[in-house]
Amino acid sequence: MKLKLIFFLFIALLVNACKNDNPEPHIFKRGQIVNSEKSGTRTTADIKSLLSLYSYSFANQIGYTYDVDLYSIKYETINPDGSETIASGLLAVPAGKSTVSPLLSFQHGTVLKDNLVPSTLALGSGMEIGLIFGTEGYVVCMPDYLGLGDGEGLHPYMHAQSEATAGIDMIRAAQNKLKELGVSINEQLFLLGYSQGGHATMAMHKAIEEDYSDEFTVTASAPMAGPYDVSGIMADIVLRKETYKSSGYLPYMLYSYNSIYHFYDNLEANFKVPYNTSLPPYFDGSNLYSLSDVNNVMPSIPSDILTDEAYNAIIDHTNQKVWDALKENDLYDWVPVAPIRMFHCDGDVTVPIENSQKALDNFVANGVTNAELINPLQGGTHSTCLFPSLLGARNWFNEFIEN
Repeated sequence: MKLKLIFFLFIALLVNACKNDNPEPHIFKRGQIVNSEKSGTRTTADIKSLLSLYSYSFANQIGYTYDVDLYSIKYETINPDGSETIASGLLAVPAGKSTVSPLLSFQHGTVLKDNLVPSTLALGSGMEIGLIFGTEGYVVCMPDYLGLGDGEGLHPYMHAQSEATAGIDMIRAAQNKLKELGVSINEQLFLLGYSQGGHATMAMHKAIEEDYSDEFTVTASAPMAGPYDVSGIMADIVLRKETYKSSGYLPYMLYSYNSIYHFYDNLEANFKVPYNTSLPPYFDGSNLYSLSDVNNVMPSIPSDILTDEAYNAIIDHTNQKVWDALKENDLYDWVPVAPIRMFHCDGDVTVPIENSQKALDNFVANGVTNAELINPLQGGTHSTCLFPSLLGARNWFNEFIEN
């Protein structure tokens, strides 16, 4: 009897060993969590102290109700070509909240360096937005975007489709994590973003309503200071023969779009000396440098990096692929269903308010009645407009909150 028992135990161990040698194949799923870990908790006192470093008056207008738990998340998503990849982001959860929360997705501004994104908790990365809304009772997800944080390769800068898919899949990952944590959210979904984040917010709103309406419903969105007219207003700024403070935007867009649309076989061959050798290290996918580093090696007139031949081919539309790529990423001519309120200051010369005005004009022409453009600070610049815009968006979102 003992011999039989030993025999059957041996067979069972052998079968299990074989199973371990042949694990179940991994099934890719957008929004599936690859790894997540708690990055810490910020108390209400911590949050107020941090916000006071930026603006004492702004900090005093926030309601500090909850401590905020922070979770860094790596999740599965797709590249611009549809292939599988990994992205990262940050999830902010109001600690100890017993009632259901609305979900807010915040999209950060232009970043080139890996460690300046929300999941790293770097100051100025946008993680502060998670703390602001988290302490007031929102659950906040903040995608790093493709290629940044734990993502691989060069970030596909200002690419509307991948901004949308990375953001939407971050929402899915956040929902998965919240289930694991036992945190309840309602069906309200708010979208918010500034600068490039405004562009990404507009891209997400558009994609959700056109392609994912069976899964998500946008409650309200607030794109702020975004470059929605990429092929018009923004192209004119970076291509005209005039000084532009943020000159690094041009090579960032060229490297990004060329990696997706392939309008040049050799991009650097279209750059003048010394830019044909000085610029490539900043955009090789290692993500070691900031946009300020790029600005420091750029000429004051961005288009001066281009050879005369390359510049003329763009200006006279001989190189139509460039314009096709730019137009594909315009976000002003569509029909939003959910209420949309764009915040943009009239003193912004980095991303002019005309971007938002053009979007509003097109929305109205398309029959939209719940779109608005708000100038929250007369004469406000791209920098000084941020906090007034955030307060305006926060006050507006609070009008929708279900008690």
